[in-house]
Amino acid sequence: MDVNREELLIEVEEIKKIMDLLSNLFAIRTAFIYAMEDDRYTNEIAGNNGDYQDYCKLIQSEMKHKCIACDRDKFKEASEKKKPLLYMCYSGLYEMFLPLFVENSLVGYLHFGQVRAEHDFKTIALKCSLYEHPKVKELEVIYNSMNVIEKEKLILISDLFQKFSEIILANKLIKLKKAQPEYYLKKYVEENLDRPIDVKSAAEFVGRSPSFVTHKFKTAYGQTFHKYLTHSRVGHSKKLLKKYSIAETFQLCGFNNRYHFSKVFKKIEGITPHEYQLGLSIEI
Repeated sequence: MDVNREELLIEVEEIKKIMDLLSNLFAIRTAFIYAMEDDRYTNEIAGNNGDYQDYCKLIQSEMKHKCIACDRDKFKEASEKKKPLLYMCYSGLYEMFLPLFVENSLVGYLHFGQVRAEHDFKTIALKCSLYEHPKVKELEVIYNSMNVIEKEKLILISDLFQKFSEIILANKLIKLKKAQPEYYLKKYVEENLDRPIDVKSAAEFVGRSPSFVTHKFKTAYGQTFHKYLTHSRVGHSKKLLKKYSIAETFQLCGFNNRYHFSKVFKKIEGITPHEYQLGLSIEI
C-alpha cells in the first residue's frame, strides 16, 4: 500500500544529511522520493547534486514521456521485489530505486541516478534509439564529457544505499503519522512547546477530530491532552529558567503572557518562577 505525503512524518534534516553525504561522496544525484500522485512520485528530498544532468535535460526536452513511463515501471518493479533495483534507463544512464516500507506500507524510494557507466555513446545510441533525437550530436558531446563510474562500483553504491535505508528505518526517520495517533500527539507536544498549540491544532496534525484527540489521549495516558501540554510546558520552562529570564522563558514555552505563565507555574510547582530561580541561585 502506498501512502501520501499527509500520512508521513519525515525527519527532513536527517534525511537531507544522508542524501548530501552520498551525493558528495560519489558526485551523483541522490534523493528520497515520496508522495504518489498519478503514478508518479511528486516530492523528494534531494542531495547536493540534486539537479538533473544536462544530458537528461536535453533528453527530456523531446522524450519526457519516456522518462515518466520508465520511472513508473521501475517503481512498480522495485516495490514488488522489495530490494534495490539497479538498471539502465531508456536514455542509457544508470539509475537505482530502493523501496522503503514502514509497517508494510510503501513510503517512498531512495534513489541515485543519471550515472554514466563504461559504454561508449555509439553503443548507447543504438541500444536506446537515440538517433531519433533531433539533437543527437549535442547529446554525444555531453555524454562523452560525463564522469564514468564502473558497473561494479554502481553495485557497491547500491549496497551502501541498502545499509543507509536500514539506518533510516531503525532510527525511525520516516514514520506513519496515522499509525499510532496517540504517540504522534505526544511527539507533537514535545516538538511544539514554544508555540500556542491546542487540541484543535493537534487534531489537524494527526488528521483526526478534536473529540478523537481528547478521548484517545486520555485513554492512552490517563490524563487530558491539555493537562499533559501544560505540565510539559512547565517542565520545559524549568530547564529554560536556568539560563533565561522569566520574560524570555514564557515566550519560549508557549505561554501567552508572563502573568499566565507565573500563575500556571505556581499552581503546578507550588512556587513562582521568580522563587524557583532564587532557589537555583542558592543551590549554586
